Amino acid sequence: MTILSIRSGDFDVADRVEAFRNVVSTMTRVDVTPDDPRTFHSETSIAILTDLMIGHGSHSASTAVRTTAHAADAGDNVMFHIPLSGGCSIAQTGGETAELRPGLIYADPSGVAGVLRFHGEPTVGCYVSLPRRHLAAAGAGLDAMLRRTAPLTAQWRLLFGYARSLHRELPHLPPEDAAQSACHLRDLAVMALGATRDASQIALGRGVRAARLRAVKADIERHLAMPDLSANAVAARNGLSPRYIRALFEGEGTSFGDYVAARRLDRAHRMLTDPALTARTISQIAMDAGFGDLSWFNARFKRSYGLSPRDVRARARHGS
Repeated sequence: MTILSIRSGDFDVADRVEAFRNVVSTMTRVDVTPDDPRTFHSETSIAILTDLMIGHGSHSASTAVRTTAHAADAGDNVMFHIPLSGGCSIAQTGGETAELRPGLIYADPSGVAGVLRFHGEPTVGCYVSLPRRHLAAAGAGLDAMLRRTAPLTAQWRLLFGYARSLHRELPHLPPEDAAQSACHLRDLAVMALGATRDASQIALGRGVRAARLRAVKADIERHLAMPDLSANAVAARNGLSPRYIRALFEGEGTSFGDYVAARRLDRAHRMLTDPALTARTISQIAMDAGFGDLSWFNARFKRSYGLSPRDVRARARHGS
């Protein structure tokens, strides 16, 4: 996790605007132009957890432009804007100009060019940016909201209240707890987007575990032959914590290690009985299935199937 702060007041007065613009352009992919360079003030604190971002900012009257080139580098996140005071307007390609004020929320697809105009006073707001793939369960609820404003419902207030608390406490959380909190934030976003009944159940609890377990198992199948397959590696690829990964399998009455071993043994068994692989040695098959220790493989295989790998192969060759 990373905490970034961008403050106009940190730059020398002589070249404050230009220096600030250069930093902001690099970090947030927008070009900022203040209404009055002499009184310009802007500060933003950004918390980054892998591919999720939470921000809190205050800005005097100014214009932020996300060019087509910036949009191409912005990735496929959706940023939710909510002003806490003041107001702003947003106009993006494919959408109409939207006036945003306290009590409303705007869904900004970051891969789309646009113009954000801060009216001043100053405008204080909170932002949450999430990968679109993590919002897929919301279905039409997300599509209907993109490039538009919507009322700040109880669900959205819950999301942003949690986001602001997480932003505040993130420096004090261990990495595993921070990763788990990021999962909660994604679930709250799905629920707030007005997901379908099934997707709402996913966001509310039991369905979340089932959906994540399916995703984790699919990840394991894709990387089964990799000798360094671990709960840490799977957790990193899926935006989860290793502790949560282990808890998913404990809920199934097994462990991460036992599940991986069972899937590898199944793959090895299929390879041993495949007539097209008779020329491949047992040690090669063990390695191809992801086992790095041949002795351990032989012992675990016999315990699971009641026969040694050699016996299974011999029976397959004789058609028994």
